Amino acid sequence: NKQPNKRRTNQATMGLLFLQLMNYMDKLETDEHAGQQRLMISVLSYIENNYKDGELTELAARLHYDIYWLSKEIKRQTGKTYTELIQNKRLNQAAWLLTSTGMSVLDVALEVGYDNISYFHRIFQKKYGMTPRKYRIGTSRDLK
Repeated sequence: NKQPNKRRTNQATMGLLFLQLMNYMDKLETDEHAGQQRLMISVLSYIENNYKDGELTELAARLHYDIYWLSKEIKRQTGKTYTELIQNKRLNQAAWLLTSTGMSVLDVALEVGYDNISYFHRIFQKKYGMTPRKYRIGTSRDLK
C-alpha cells in the first residue's frame, strides 16, 4: 500500500487493459463482418449454381440456418429478397441465352426455370422494357 507511484501504475495498467479490450472488440467486429461476407458469398454462389430450381429451404438446410432468419438476413444484407435475387439471375441468364444462342423463347424460359411462359414474358418485359423476342432482335442488330 505504501508503494511509490501506485496511482500511476494503476492508471497505466488500466490504460493497457482498456487498449487490449478495444483491440479484442475490433477483432470481434471484423470476425462478425467476415462471417456475414462468407454467408453472402455462400448464398450468391448457391444462386449462381442453382438458379433454375434452387429453393430457400434447401439453402437454409445446407447452411444450417433457420429459414426465416436466413431470409431476413439476405434481405438485410442485399436489400433484396431471395426470390428477387433468383429472379434477377434467371432473367439475366435468359437475356444472355436469347442473344447468344438460337434457342426458342420457350426453350430459354424452360432452361432458366420458368414453366409458365406467359409469366416469363411478363416479368422479362417488366425488367427489360420489351418482350424476349424483341430483345433478341434488338440486341442482335446492335451486335452487327
